[in-house]
Amino acid sequence: MAKKKDEKDVLVVRDEKTGEISVVAGLNADGTPKRTPAKAENAQSFLQFDRHGDVLDNFFKNFFRQCKEPSRFGFYRIAADQVDSMLGVMKDLLQHPYQNKHILAPHKIDTFPYQQQVQEEQTAQQTEKQEPQKQENMEQQKEQQQQQESPQQTQGKRGYQPIDESKINWQELEDRWGVKRDDLEKSGDLTKMLNYGKSDLVKVKPTFGGESFELDARLSFKKDGEGNISLVPHFIRKEQKLDEYKEHKFSDDDRKNLRETGNLGRVVDIVDRETGEIIPSYISIDRKTNEITDIPANKVRIPERIGKTEITKQEQDMLRAGLPVRDKLIERNDGRKFVTTLQVNVEQRGVEFVPGTGRSPRTAQTQETKGDTSKSQAQGGENAAQTKKEQRRNTWTNEDGSIRPISKWSDVNFTDQQKADYVAGKAVKLENVTDKQGFHATMYIKFNPEKGRPYRYDTNPDNAQQVAPSNESRTQVAVNNEGKTNEATKNLKEPLQKGQTAPKDDRQQQQQDKPKKNNKGMKM
Repeated sequence: MAKKKDEKDVLVVRDEKTGEISVVAGLNADGTPKRTPAKAENAQSFLQFDRHGDVLDNFFKNFFRQCKEPSRFGFYRIAADQVDSMLGVMKDLLQHPYQNKHILAPHKIDTFPYQQQVQEEQTAQQTEKQEPQKQENMEQQKEQQQQQESPQQTQGKRGYQPIDESKINWQELEDRWGVKRDDLEKSGDLTKMLNYGKSDLVKVKPTFGGESFELDARLSFKKDGEGNISLVPHFIRKEQKLDEYKEHKFSDDDRKNLRETGNLGRVVDIVDRETGEIIPSYISIDRKTNEITDIPANKVRIPERIGKTEITKQEQDMLRAGLPVRDKLIERNDGRKFVTTLQVNVEQRGVEFVPGTGRSPRTAQTQETKGDTSKSQAQGGENAAQTKKEQRRNTWTNEDGSIRPISKWSDVNFTDQQKADYVAGKAVKLENVTDKQGFHATMYIKFNPEKGRPYRYDTNPDNAQQVAPSNESRTQVAVNNEGKTNEATKNLKEPLQKGQTAPKDDRQQQQQDKPKKNNKGMKM
């Protein structure tokens, strides 16, 4: 059975107008087959199709969607491993295809079912465009949190089919990845995944060589050629080099946009390696895994309204081109208002509020007023102080307000996982941090959106709803670093050590008790 899945075919194409005989090497932008001379020495250029896969189906669907004269071409298949012996024979037979039709019949491809299917899809799409579009409600929960269009909003569209859950082998996924259906359903991730989206970061436990490993990953489902559903884990990666993606080379502006907003900021043509189709697409970086992702532009709908706020025609055109719409005042259905930046994002499969750009209208107005005032004033001490403050703020955040990565704190280097957690807004636990007196301490570092900078915590701030454990370095750091006073050790001359909250020996106990004796005063 495995052997059959490896069988490949190549397509011989005959131009019915000119009689030219070639081999398919892909698909041109206008939908015509990309052809190469039918010679065995050109075999490296021949496009091969898995006989049991869906690549051939996709090729002909795209052919009939784009080609203006599909009836001009006739297609025939031969086994890829028989090209050397069969290609010459096929060329001779195709010189007179009508006389040799009985011999060619086993090789000729009936393309009518593909043409009929494409016509039905196009008719359905035309009907869908005439139907009134539904309004979308997008809500901003807080800064640094991505907004996602609910996948249920697309279920009413004609032709849309979510992933068939009955084809998912949950026992196999649990055995292989440690992923349970109930956990995904409780978190709301299952609904996203069944509608072609990704889960949030979850723990997976793959087994390699008999050993189990626990890793963080986002999950999605993928269909294979036979319609089976498999799980695709998207693991956290190191920061991308951003040289190129699917043969599209990034410019300096592309790299700048991807690093600052996570979005490319324009629509680019991506070539499908299997079909040769050129697909205008958006490109983004998954902010949680650093994976580069794309989505065809025709699969993204630009809303006419968000909440109670109208998106103008000009703004829709900007969004459709991938450009950001900055400082847009959004009013939600509940009447609350905020100012943010809108842009198409691949992970959201639509328009998002760019993380880090959300502000209240009052804050936005104040910042705008300060900006106008500073332009009208001469450069003086006040402006210099403001500039210094902005420069200091920008050391912790990017221009769009997203968290800028840091690699260490108090001379303790971060691991790759700690770097990813910090950028994702999670708390990072640091051990053996040296305090100002030279002793080791334990602390947590997390970016504070309200302060616009990283903040030190004595206990894990991500466990705020749990009972926080006592921190062995809390008293030490407060006394040694912050100059605070601990009643039980306030008279000691030496700095506190890790875990110390009281005098550690008789000598220090005498130091602590000595002032009490002096306070008794002189006897009369």
